[in-house]
Amino acid sequence: MFMNITIRPTTLSDGQAITKLVKASGTLDVNSDYLYFLLAEHFSQTCAIAVDDQGQALGFVTAYRLPEQPTTLFIWQIAVAERARGHGLAKQMLKHFTKQAWFSTVNQVVCTISPNNIASNALFKSFASELGGQVRIKPFLASTHLGKSHDDEPYVMIDLPT
Repeated sequence: MFMNITIRPTTLSDGQAITKLVKASGTLDVNSDYLYFLLAEHFSQTCAIAVDDQGQALGFVTAYRLPEQPTTLFIWQIAVAERARGHGLAKQMLKHFTKQAWFSTVNQVVCTISPNNIASNALFKSFASELGGQVRIKPFLASTHLGKSHDDEPYVMIDLPT
């Protein structure tokens, strides 16, 4: 399918591709284009983009370390282009982080996932298993916060072994 896939930190110029992937995902909450440019630039070391050998974006992860808890990595959004789905790219992008020097100080990976999002829940459980981590679920945002048409978004917390 793809000759080479490169997973690398994001740059400012990736903002537009990230926005397009979010909109094409059909499941992610779409934020402003401006925000994706900021994330790609300001959090480039904790965000990643996967590109094919022609430089076309195949997927991305936006994440950041919590300012008050820098040992916690919060995964904000993750998406894979339709043509690249089913090949484990989402997990490859998450595993990219584990190879970075800064990840050695991370002891928890956190995200929010709707209980109805079977694919994302399976991804994070599998990722936790590979890391030897334990998964905990903790209430966070309810539909009363987000609007009745939005599912609850509990924390999915992966406690990493020390």
